[in-house]
Amino acid sequence: MITAIVRFKLRPGITREQARADIEHTIPLYQAQAALVRKQISLDLEKGEGLSVYLWRDRAAAEAFYAMARPVLRQQTGAEPEISLHETVVVVDNERGEVSWT
Repeated sequence: MITAIVRFKLRPGITREQARADIEHTIPLYQAQAALVRKQISLDLEKGEGLSVYLWRDRAAAEAFYAMARPVLRQQTGAEPEISLHETVVVVDNERGEVSWT
């Protein structure tokens, strides 16, 4: 499995409600990714930045997705997103009471 960390700029002056509306429009795109296990989005409105953390089944799927998504993020925000991919060693899921070694 692959963990992707994506840092991105928010539009200047965006509110939490506006950001949520923007995010809601993208949810079907993420749901359509068969290799995407999980995605979290965090926002820091004071700093004007966001952070997404993805868990992918494999690197090829992650790389293909970001090849498509990078220009879209750049266009929406006016800034280049910072994307890093890391091999996932273990997933601890306290909600389900599971530990998965990958």
